Amino acid sequence: MNKDKTAYIRNFLVRKMEDLQKSADHTILKLKINNDKYADPFDQAAVEASKDVEINCRNKEWHVLLDIKETILRIDHGLFGICDHCGCQISQKRLNAAPMSKLCLICQEEIESRHNKQKHRLQYAGRISYSHV
Repeated sequence: MNKDKTAYIRNFLVRKMEDLQKSADHTILKLKINNDKYADPFDQAAVEASKDVEINCRNKEWHVLLDIKETILRIDHGLFGICDHCGCQISQKRLNAAPMSKLCLICQEEIESRHNKQKHRLQYAGRISYSHV
């Protein structure tokens, strides 16, 4: 991938990282401010459920933030676009679609296939052990 395209992706990721950080800061501020107690337990439960959803969303964004930081480091160290598994170049088409990809398409499919087979075996083994009980 050429340097201009890599720089464009890096800038895009930096902006995305800043947006996620602002969103996280806003959530923390909102959770600190909204510490109200409600007389009605159903209202309190609804508020707590809403906070749980918000925290779960931020947790997912935190993992994305870590992936973005790792990708920026990969760019800065000249490792961007190199498959972690086989060491081959990741296609530009894949990096354009998913810039945080660490695996080429072949390795990604191989790992997913292996994971699905293992998951299937575990499900099958669970059916056998329960059916004989």
